[in-house]
Amino acid sequence: MGDRSRTLVWLSLAMALAACTSEQAGVPAAQRGPLTSSTPQPPSSSTSAPPTVSRPRDLAMSGVRPCDLLTPDQQRKFGVDDQPRINDDQTLQAQSCYFDSQKLRTKISVSPLTSFGIERFQPGKVNGEVRPLTLREFPAVEVFTETIETIDMFCVVVVDVAAGQAVHVNYGEDGLRPHLGRSEVCRRAVEVADVVTGNLLAR
Repeated sequence: MGDRSRTLVWLSLAMALAACTSEQAGVPAAQRGPLTSSTPQPPSSSTSAPPTVSRPRDLAMSGVRPCDLLTPDQQRKFGVDDQPRINDDQTLQAQSCYFDSQKLRTKISVSPLTSFGIERFQPGKVNGEVRPLTLREFPAVEVFTETIETIDMFCVVVVDVAAGQAVHVNYGEDGLRPHLGRSEVCRRAVEVADVVTGNLLAR
């Protein structure tokens, strides 16, 4: 599979199916088209419980440029060897920056969200298993969606940085085989999200 084809597959995983129901979580993606744990579902009439951890401060995402959220040194640390590129993500209603590693065959995307926050990434609202986290004292969630062997593995971390706002990090494979495994791909997603949150705090 060429680089362009792998990119399109990964982007479809990172952007598709906002209408997925919670009953579909865990069903292999190839059985029903591309799915992603990064994709929030449409808002419902019910309200979700607020995060149990309070934010130490608010970090407004308005005007934040996603490609600025990893420094060149940090990109090298994560193995990024391509020029970062920006794209409008219609599902997240935000701009996303993509940091690719041809050598490691991995991809990172970072998206500052202003249209909705961490409440849209709670259990039952995304296609995947949700695990609560705390990153630099901020509430966060890790979302992992099971895929079949032929689909690249990925993990999402969303950090609650302000009311109705969040930073969304997706760490995924780009044709890498054997798979990294759930624990490793999510460990890397958390590591990137922690660095991104630190950069936001330093602004």
